[in-house]
Amino acid sequence: MAMQLIFIVTNLSIFALGLILLIYGSTVFVESASRFARQQGVSELFIGLTIVAIGTSLPEIISSSTAIVAGYSELAFTNVMGSTLINMTLVVGLSAVISPLASNAVVIDRDAKIMILILGVFAAILLDPLTPGTIVLWEGALLLLLLIAYLSFLFTRREQCESCYQFHVFVDYLIRLRFLTSLRGLASTPKQVPKESSAETTETDSESIAGEDTKSLKDLILIIVSAFFVILGAQFVVSGSDFITYTWGVEQGVIGLVIVALGTSLPELTVSLNSAKRGFGRLLIGNVIGSNIVNITLGIGLIPLIIPANIGLQIGNIMIMAFVLGISVVFFYVIRKDWRVTRREGLLLLLLYIIAQIALIYFTQFTV
Repeated sequence: MAMQLIFIVTNLSIFALGLILLIYGSTVFVESASRFARQQGVSELFIGLTIVAIGTSLPEIISSSTAIVAGYSELAFTNVMGSTLINMTLVVGLSAVISPLASNAVVIDRDAKIMILILGVFAAILLDPLTPGTIVLWEGALLLLLLIAYLSFLFTRREQCESCYQFHVFVDYLIRLRFLTSLRGLASTPKQVPKESSAETTETDSESIAGEDTKSLKDLILIIVSAFFVILGAQFVVSGSDFITYTWGVEQGVIGLVIVALGTSLPELTVSLNSAKRGFGRLLIGNVIGSNIVNITLGIGLIPLIIPANIGLQIGNIMIMAFVLGISVVFFYVIRKDWRVTRREGLLLLLLYIIAQIALIYFTQFTV
């Protein structure tokens, strides 16, 4: 009996350690990668659109990708959908209860519609009659192209007229495949004019360059180590979820929807609560929408480029997809109404989170 208890505690500890490694490792990765890119002359905008945007979603991306590779695609699906649901309800709802949030009428309207569009495309892919419940190579590539088009659009349209922020402009940009010609020079920065050398400054410059090289090497090591921690953490999470399923009969969909999704969303929740306290509502809502877009496209679309992701069309998965799509429409209505999220609307979002969790746990655990 004692040995069995030790075995259970050990496996649950490994699962918890996996979540900690995912969260802590991704935080260090983003900070180190951003500093390293900056030292190499990469533009701040490119860092924000790629390293920061993707890095903050790293726990969801790596844990979902690891689950698909290990043959637990349903865990990956519920993790991504659960994180998307949590971001729109729990994260924004709690933040609004702390302090009412203002939203950007120009940008948020467009980005929220793009998020709903990507969710709709994902639902269509999942229900595709040719490969029902399975994400194959071309479908994964489609999701990744949507992400590339979105990031490219943000970069190339940043200094243009207000009308260029409208949703129909993005749709035109996407359909005409203009992003394929807009990626060149994305990471480039203006070249610095070389300073005139002099005997007095040579020694100082040499010391400065040596110091920068040391910092770059340190950050590079941190990038490698933190990436290893994230990957190791994902392995622990997948292994732990398998143990919980085997020991107590909890469906992997429930584990991904409740435990893993909440754990991997903790960084967004912490940052959002701090942003709400400081009055950065527009930034908060934008980050939530961007995080959802990255989670869906990279978390699900990456691995199917190599192997198919067999998610399945159980009633629980269909209900999860339907709930997330429906709540995304409600979320859009809430942030668009008066372009602010009040405390009352924050409570509504929290209530939606509780209702959705109870309903989806029931459909995932007790139906086939």
